[in-house]
Amino acid sequence: MEMTLQEDLKAKALALISQQMANWVVDIQRQISDHQGNLVRALDELNESVARYDEKINEGDIEMAMAEVVATMPPPAPVGPGFDQLKASIAAVDKGTSLSEVLTHLVNEVSKYVDRAAMFIVKGPSAIGWYARGVEPADVVKQVNVPLNADTVLRNVNNSRHALRGSLQHSPGTMQALARLGGSPQAVLAVPLILRDKLAAILYCDTQQEEVPGPVADLVEILVGYAGKTIDMLSLAPKTGPSAPTAAPAPAAPAPRAAAPRPAAAAPPAVVQDTGGSTVMFNAQQIRSMNPAAAPARAAAAPPPLPAMSPEETKQHEDAKRFARLVVSEIKLYNEAKVNEGRRNKDIYERLKEDIERGRQMYADRVAANVRDSTNYFYDELVRILAGGDQSALGPM
Repeated sequence: MEMTLQEDLKAKALALISQQMANWVVDIQRQISDHQGNLVRALDELNESVARYDEKINEGDIEMAMAEVVATMPPPAPVGPGFDQLKASIAAVDKGTSLSEVLTHLVNEVSKYVDRAAMFIVKGPSAIGWYARGVEPADVVKQVNVPLNADTVLRNVNNSRHALRGSLQHSPGTMQALARLGGSPQAVLAVPLILRDKLAAILYCDTQQEEVPGPVADLVEILVGYAGKTIDMLSLAPKTGPSAPTAAPAPAAPAPRAAAPRPAAAAPPAVVQDTGGSTVMFNAQQIRSMNPAAAPARAAAAPPPLPAMSPEETKQHEDAKRFARLVVSEIKLYNEAKVNEGRRNKDIYERLKEDIERGRQMYADRVAANVRDSTNYFYDELVRILAGGDQSALGPM
């Protein structure tokens, strides 16, 4: 009896569950059907709306609207100079054969990427304007002398020996110190030029843009660093030992030594315009004097030909010429005002005696004795670079 009651309850429970599930299924199916109907109606309404709007769409108006949007978009940010430009600028700087030539090429190349570029030579407590591009008149930079203790970007670069890029509005001292250059620049870039581990100069650049673009600043720093290494390499003319002596006829007249005293009563020597023809035993002036047309009538016999040099000797002489040119160029670079005054007063040596003798000692230490004792390359460059070709402008030596 008890078992029968239990089975009866179980059967009723199953029947109730089945009935409830059937009701749920019917209800779910009804809701799905309602949703499907609503979705179909919504899609129909959407299709009708699209059809109505499609009739009103004018493709020409759309194109005009898109063109207006494109026109109002800012131009793409510049990506900066490419490797081809960097390669060309490096090649231009590499053409310099002296300190002043390398620095001139450097400023010229940098001015292609910024509005203005100026080289300031660091001398003692000041940075002195030397050469500029983008400044009118160009020589006005030589009138600029910036104390390195003044609050300017030049002082910051001098102290840190690192490049500085920023806004000139944050450096009123710089704007005041460089007021002679004129213009209304907004952004500045200053890069140190290191020669033989010494801060020798600072390249100043500015632009009317809000900032000097990062890629441009990177390129300028690369060029300045390359110029510094180029100048260092120019100064490292290899010092080689004397080569085996070559038999040669005795010269008609010995070349004048640079340090030899000149008699007080002697007339000033002729102006030397071309020192590039200096050879092992004779300078250009002596070679011209050997010309039969200029020689006295009694000198019927032509001078003996100069001995040919071996490739090693030729290289020694070319290195000596290059080093002499570099040393004297550096003297002029740091003392341009004294050089100009000395030319006018014919006393360059007196004004620059200490620098000239220091340069002469550097030349003597670097150049092989067989070249140094038989040529006047250092003196030739003093005449050409410092005296502007007028030997008398050097004054008594």
